[in-house]
Amino acid sequence: MDDQLLLIICCSAIVAALGYFLPRLWTAKGKQGRLRGRLQEGPYGRLRDSKPQLAKLLQRLGQAAAEPFMPKKTENASNLNRSLARAGIYSPSAFRVLIGAKVLCLASGLVLGYLAGTAMGQLLFGLSIGGIAGYLAPTLWLKYKIKANQYALTISLPDALDLMVVCVEAGLTVDSALQRVGQEMAFAHPALSRELGMAHMETRVGLSRGEALKNLGVRTGNAALQSLAAMLVQADRFGTSIAAALRVHSETLRNNRQMAAEELAGKASVKMSFPLVLCIFPATFIVLAGPMVLQLLKSSLFN
Repeated sequence: MDDQLLLIICCSAIVAALGYFLPRLWTAKGKQGRLRGRLQEGPYGRLRDSKPQLAKLLQRLGQAAAEPFMPKKTENASNLNRSLARAGIYSPSAFRVLIGAKVLCLASGLVLGYLAGTAMGQLLFGLSIGGIAGYLAPTLWLKYKIKANQYALTISLPDALDLMVVCVEAGLTVDSALQRVGQEMAFAHPALSRELGMAHMETRVGLSRGEALKNLGVRTGNAALQSLAAMLVQADRFGTSIAAALRVHSETLRNNRQMAAEELAGKASVKMSFPLVLCIFPATFIVLAGPMVLQLLKSSLFN
């Protein structure tokens, strides 16, 4: 029995090691390779990511699975495309991949739910939970990407505005300043660099600066970028100083970020009270009062 248990543990360890190292060898380039790749990127960062073979295979599988389930209404497709844009995903195949991921995750959830329900004796409950979890998993992932992209844009905008102030005061136009800032921010803040690069490309293909800035705010759905676009349009329309407006707007964004950090710090004590009461206090009471309770149980009072 001991030899069988040792053999099972060894086989499990080998399988776990293979499952951990093989994907890393297949997909990852290592920290040094990723850093070198980012340094060798274009002026606006990585607009098109180089995907490994496994990711390409999953992408093709998702596109094939999504073909029968593509939305027929243009409104539904536009809403999903808007969500993908707010998440910073501009790949032409992202729409089909997401629909295919919903189908594949739904099928996988039903299979896992069937197996779990059969093992527990609750087949209908297992199928329901597995199907719902599999169908909602891509949507939850997309919401997480939207939140992360919005946070990255908001946290990096004050630094970009400081660089824009320097560029404008040095004599560059607003379009040239956007291009220069987008190039300089490619390594530190790739999300904002990509958006500024797209806005500059729109001006190069014929759109006016106001329309490009308006598209920037609508495309990202970020409140800070929308206010920046409105401020630049108004400053251009009324002939006010662009550098002064950018400096004031940057200071306002920094104050908002500081107040948000103070708000999170104020909420931390309230959030810590729940694990403190539910997890730490019971363990402390058991350690402190446990020996006394045992002595009372052994005393003549309870005998």
